[in-house]
Amino acid sequence: MIGSMNGLTDLLLPSVRTDLAATQPEMERRLCLKNDEKLSETTKVQTDGTRYRFSGHDRILHRTSLDVGVPELLDWFGYKRAFIVCSRTLNERTDTIRGLAASLGERCVGITDAVGEHSPLSNVLSGAREVDACKADVIVSVGGGSVMDMCKVIQLCITERVFDRDALLKLQMRMSADGTEMLAASFHTPSIRQIAVPTTLSTSEWTPAGTPIDDQTQLKARFLVTDGAPRGIVYDPELLARTPLSLLLATGIRGLDHAINTVCSTQPHPFASLLAEKAIQLYVENLPRLRNSEDSEAFSNCQLATWYTGMGQMSVPHGFSHWMVHIVGPLASVPHSEAACVLMLAQARWLENRAVSQHKNVRSLLGRNGPFSEVLFTLLTELDMPRSLRDLGLSVEQVESFIQPALDHPQVTRNNLRPITTAADVRAVLRLVQS
Repeated sequence: MIGSMNGLTDLLLPSVRTDLAATQPEMERRLCLKNDEKLSETTKVQTDGTRYRFSGHDRILHRTSLDVGVPELLDWFGYKRAFIVCSRTLNERTDTIRGLAASLGERCVGITDAVGEHSPLSNVLSGAREVDACKADVIVSVGGGSVMDMCKVIQLCITERVFDRDALLKLQMRMSADGTEMLAASFHTPSIRQIAVPTTLSTSEWTPAGTPIDDQTQLKARFLVTDGAPRGIVYDPELLARTPLSLLLATGIRGLDHAINTVCSTQPHPFASLLAEKAIQLYVENLPRLRNSEDSEAFSNCQLATWYTGMGQMSVPHGFSHWMVHIVGPLASVPHSEAACVLMLAQARWLENRAVSQHKNVRSLLGRNGPFSEVLFTLLTELDMPRSLRDLGLSVEQVESFIQPALDHPQVTRNNLRPITTAADVRAVLRLVQS
């Protein structure tokens, strides 16, 4: 047992193998969703109805090595031709991918490590052509968010038979009329699915959304892929322990930011909030323990934190810090997860007198007093992570260059508990973490 939360039923520690097919229907239940007002209404907490969005996963293996878990999932789903997409570091500096390929034998029909930071569209399109040419029936991703995002968009390319930039960009997701939900441009049944082996903690394995960078504009393209979330996931804590500590901690903070956004959503869902609160507790208590590479429980608990976070994050709209990362990262060449550290802190300070009950619930779980932003500042300090825009090496001029792209983004200025709608608002939030 992990423990109880706010008097609700205990969350059970997931078993090594969890079959989700029997528990996740292929539909969403939408209740009383308002769709008649715009920006001012999206800053209000919805109280008359909720919705929950199932993520499309069928089977999750926890505390399982990838050499055992991936072949097992291929057997379970009946896949015969697996194409591996992985990070270059794993492929060139470790024997991880060679070992996986050996465990798959003739079922491994190809490997690529040409992903790159933020998975540029040119790499996505090249990878899609390669996977298609190999006649693969499943993609196996081994890596972090960029790797998994690339695989999601490869799925879209192959399903839609689109292999050039202009045609692909026409398939970007759109927003619901009230600005609270992402909608796919295509609803075709996917021609190929993904099995993910995450090596970071940013929760990309739990969403069907992919945001590769457009090489030409240096801005994020935004895709929501029907059944784009991995069909299966293998959580291997020993593999996670091989990830460089700085990257692991930064992506853990990115996952933490997702969980906080779920708790502080303008349209919260009780199930999503329950999971997200527990995720926050697991992240805060276990991220500092990752310095000990032998602490397998801490690595496993952090993977559980991503699981709990991911199970709810597509069901509720997220706010400023989640989306502003997509502006700061590409435009300033800052890793997403490092930008998330600072923007998470900025949002917490901005919401200090607005998200009172949400922050109180989390502080109670953590046994902490004082402002929630100080809890986060203390954690970032303990982990030696960035805490200001200056820590990210950003000049005043660079920060100012983010303002208009933030206003142009379809989500940065929507769904914030405390409204952020103008250039002055964006500047005010960022000023909270200037130095």
